[in-house]
Amino acid sequence: MAETELHRLIDAEASADAARAELSRRELARYRGVCWSGTATEAPAVSSPATIQARAEARLAVRQDWRNGADGRFIAAIADCQAAARAAFTTGERARAGAARGEAADWRLRMLDELTSQARALAAGVRQARRSMSL
Repeated sequence: MAETELHRLIDAEASADAARAELSRRELARYRGVCWSGTATEAPAVSSPATIQARAEARLAVRQDWRNGADGRFIAAIADCQAAARAAFTTGERARAGAARGEAADWRLRMLDELTSQARALAAGVRQARRSMSL
């Protein structure tokens, strides 16, 4: 089964809950015997699976709202631009190295086709970023 973002958030919430419980247990053990009666911290309560799921769903809703907002769309578009630029840089390096090795014209044309595709992806990312600013 493919792991969805919700499943990852549920796992993160469960891990955070376990860490909070462990910290509470440590604090409880630390204060045991040195505090006055009734002033010790209480034993940690473990969250139910339903509570953990509800917290994860709330976090996911906040993330989705942000992603659908202007800032989220803009940053996603810029990330697409960066990915296209990195790919173009890598292709350019391969093309340069291939030319130094004396690769044939058909190979060089394939490199140019890849660069053209990556340049189009970069331009599409820029258009997407501009659209995110006008909505």
